[in-house]
Amino acid sequence: MTDRTMTLDGGKLPMQMDRVDEILNSAEMGIYRIIMRKGEHPRLQGSAKLRELLGVDKDCRFTEEEFYDYWYSHIAPADVLSKGTSLDDIFDQDHFENTYRWNHPTLGLRYARCGGVMSIKEDGTRVMEGYHQDFTEQMERTMQDELVVKSLANIYSCLFYVDLDTEQYTSYVNTLHVITKYMPRTGNVRDAMKVFNEQLCKPCDRSALEAFNDLSTIDERLRFNSVVRIHFQSTIYDWVRLAFIVCDRHSDGSVKSMVVAVKDVSEMKEMERERMEELKQNIRANRSKTQMLQNMTHEIRTPLNAMFGFSQLLCMPDGYVSETQKHEYFNYIFNSFNMLSMLIDDVLDVADAEHGNYRVEKGRFAVNEMCRNAILMADMRRHANVKMYFTSDVADDYFIESDSRRIQQVLVNFLTNACKHTVQGEIHLHLSTTENPGRLTFSVTDTGTGIPPEMAEDIFERYRKADCNVQGSGLGLHICSIIADRLGAEVKLDQTYTQGARFLFIL
Repeated sequence: MTDRTMTLDGGKLPMQMDRVDEILNSAEMGIYRIIMRKGEHPRLQGSAKLRELLGVDKDCRFTEEEFYDYWYSHIAPADVLSKGTSLDDIFDQDHFENTYRWNHPTLGLRYARCGGVMSIKEDGTRVMEGYHQDFTEQMERTMQDELVVKSLANIYSCLFYVDLDTEQYTSYVNTLHVITKYMPRTGNVRDAMKVFNEQLCKPCDRSALEAFNDLSTIDERLRFNSVVRIHFQSTIYDWVRLAFIVCDRHSDGSVKSMVVAVKDVSEMKEMERERMEELKQNIRANRSKTQMLQNMTHEIRTPLNAMFGFSQLLCMPDGYVSETQKHEYFNYIFNSFNMLSMLIDDVLDVADAEHGNYRVEKGRFAVNEMCRNAILMADMRRHANVKMYFTSDVADDYFIESDSRRIQQVLVNFLTNACKHTVQGEIHLHLSTTENPGRLTFSVTDTGTGIPPEMAEDIFERYRKADCNVQGSGLGLHICSIIADRLGAEVKLDQTYTQGARFLFIL
């Protein structure tokens, strides 16, 4: 190895530069020396690798003074001096190290790490010696990793990087503050899993989480199962989802490192619960609809047969049917017609409501007169042993502004239902101004079979019937709820009444 010398103020500093340059250039690092002597222009000496990193053409014949000017104008004023730090301040330090951005003349924006040590010679000359390293690629990878982490942070509530070789974890993102309370930012992964199992997971899911966190089986399980959902021990989050995401594997395929992503899925679970409940309701509705269609076949055929049969009897020659019988047959035909008309109207009303065509037409009317008309319309369905009557808290000259036809339809449906299920006793329609102060409460109370407790909550749903053996489509009460919604009113079953059924329409 040959010795090389560098001249400094008339003296010579011996350096084994060939070997040093070879080592430093292989390390992708440039070496520099800045010489500042009072009264003279600063000079910069640098290795070939430094000139390459700074974008200086290898054929360029800079003097040391020119090389310093180039460095100062292109490099030094960058981030190093952007915060008000002067070059003199840097020279006043024993050593320094900075990371900064600068614009390479051909490569554009670059990231560099620069460090050095300062010394002062006997004659006052200041010398700075150090290195310059381009680490743009590493910086870009870091920024990409940060971008990935930030992107994951928008998806997951908490992220843990786990090194399975050392069994250590590091927490990078954490919006689940309850985890911070029990778990440090770094630590042993088995300790962290123990915290999850014993303090953060509700007892009902602990066995499932313990099996999921078993590191001895993780290589096999991650091939087909990398997600678990658990009940969370928090007043804010009800459910969290843990996902194992493999980052790296050993040559044998076993997991070397992974990310454990924790996400709050409480809202998702609630949506799933609502969808399942909606699905169950639809299944029940479809079953009820099938039952309704089967019932309607009988419902339609019965009044049609009655109308056809009694019409034939009325056409018999004079003398075969008495006047009393004619009146009785006429009542049968009239009742059958009303039954059939009501059934068809129910189906049409539901169809109109589902297509948004269900309208209300408000006007001024006497409320007591409307209630009495409802009694008359339902009276033909009353059993002989049942008393049906109407009482009111208001006078006959009491008028309200609403849709009398729709309110009467609700009351007729209530009364008709009461007639179906009451074979003895009474059916009482009452209008109250005191049961719900400030509102009118129409109540239909009967002494019939009542509504089973298990059906009380959904009796107003489509196709729901308290007794499938009783005539009806299962649409009447559902139509009542539609009318109430359109009028801003309320329909409900009084579950405190136990002597039969009591339905309320509160306007």
